[in-house]
Amino acid sequence: MLMNIFFINGIYDILCSCSMLKIINIPILNDLHLSMIRNYKKNNILFERFFAYWIFTYGVMRISKNNVIISYSYLIEAIFFFNEYVNKSVDGRKTLFVISTSLLLSYVSYLSV
Repeated sequence: MLMNIFFINGIYDILCSCSMLKIINIPILNDLHLSMIRNYKKNNILFERFFAYWIFTYGVMRISKNNVIISYSYLIEAIFFFNEYVNKSVDGRKTLFVISTSLLLSYVSYLSV
C-alpha cells in the first residue's frame, strides 16, 4: 500500500516536471510548483528548467522502490523547502504543507525498511 503511494507520487513528480519542461501539456501541472515561489514573474526559463529537473529527480527516486532512497528524497525536499520558508522566498502556507507531508512520508518510508 505505502509503496503504491510513493510510486504514484513519483509519477506525479515526473509528470509535473515534464509539464514544466513543456515535454507534455497538462495545464494544471505547468505552474503548480512555481506557484509556491513568492513574487515569481515567470521570467527565468533556466530557473524553471532546473527546478523541473530537481522535481524529476525526486520522481525517479520515488519510483525506485528503495525505501531508504525514497525516505531521503522526502527528507531532502523538506529540508530545502524549510530553508526557503525561513528565507521567506516561498508561500508560507503551501510550503508548510509540503514540509509536513514530506517529513511524514520520509518517516513512514524509513519505518518500512
